[in-house]
Amino acid sequence: MDNIRAVVLAAGKGTRMNSDEPKCAHYIIDKTMIAYVIDSLNEAKVDDIITVVGYRSEVIEELVKGRSRFVYQKEQLGTAHAVLMAEELLKDKDGITLIAIGDMPFVSKTTYSSLIAAHIQEKADLTVLTTDHPQPYGYGRIVRDENDEVLEIVEEKDCNKLQRAIQEINASIYLVDNKKLFESIREIQSSNHQNEFYLTDIVKIFRKKNHKIHAYKASNYLEISGVNDKVQLAEMEEALRKKILKKHLLNGVTIHNPATVTIGVDVKIASGAIIRENTLIVSKSIIEKNCKLGPFTEIKNSVIGEGAAVKFSYVKDSIIEANSKIGPFEYIDNNKQVKR
Repeated sequence: MDNIRAVVLAAGKGTRMNSDEPKCAHYIIDKTMIAYVIDSLNEAKVDDIITVVGYRSEVIEELVKGRSRFVYQKEQLGTAHAVLMAEELLKDKDGITLIAIGDMPFVSKTTYSSLIAAHIQEKADLTVLTTDHPQPYGYGRIVRDENDEVLEIVEEKDCNKLQRAIQEINASIYLVDNKKLFESIREIQSSNHQNEFYLTDIVKIFRKKNHKIHAYKASNYLEISGVNDKVQLAEMEEALRKKILKKHLLNGVTIHNPATVTIGVDVKIASGAIIRENTLIVSKSIIEKNCKLGPFTEIKNSVIGEGAAVKFSYVKDSIIEANSKIGPFEYIDNNKQVKR
């Protein structure tokens, strides 16, 4: 969209992941968390993206090379400090900046698009994405006044007893007038339990300046889940796997023993296809009608033509033509076109 840019925060190591990889570089099925975020932003027609990198920045830069510009945060001093790293690229720009989080991979293009539409419709200076969460522990709470206006966002560690009972949480995603953002961000202080510069404090600063603040509430709190450790990573992957399988089952794909089948989010499968147990189909694979795949088969970034059958085999970056029979025990790779 014209005059809408995104800043994606992806500088953290994610200490609780117990990994040498940056947090946002971890995979969920066949894509990294940062890739899911950038894909959703692109699908919401946001194409000018700046990613804030830090720990092992070269890993993130390689993952989304050509899809983002990059700025470097040497010390992780909080979310406001991270956004400030983009100041030189953005401070004089007209328009709106969308601030997104690199370890929140399931925020959909619909949510981003609706957030943008609400911001424009309300003629807001700042729009905060929120949701009602049944387990709000750990999230910043949305504190409203008697007129239902957003007063402030209070982080979990700074909440009092009443504030901890609030179920409306901050999703840590914002849309903000770009010039007003960088006119105000340096006013944020680190006077909190973490001694960090919280972007959430921009709400109080904007209120003092009488800038218009709006809160857009997402309907699906599951989208707003971040990843803090590998238990949560595995849980998110399993939830996504089941969601993808359900979509294909409802579209007429037969899946035997679905507990053993994994399909990537970008895979396209025509109705009438049959997938046997212990089969993995990932990347941008296209499975045509009446294919029979598996058991014990992996398909990666390939096209399987109508009526083809592949069993006990591996197919990558290739085209299997209609009605071909592949396997058992074949390895097909490197842009091959196979007809049998």
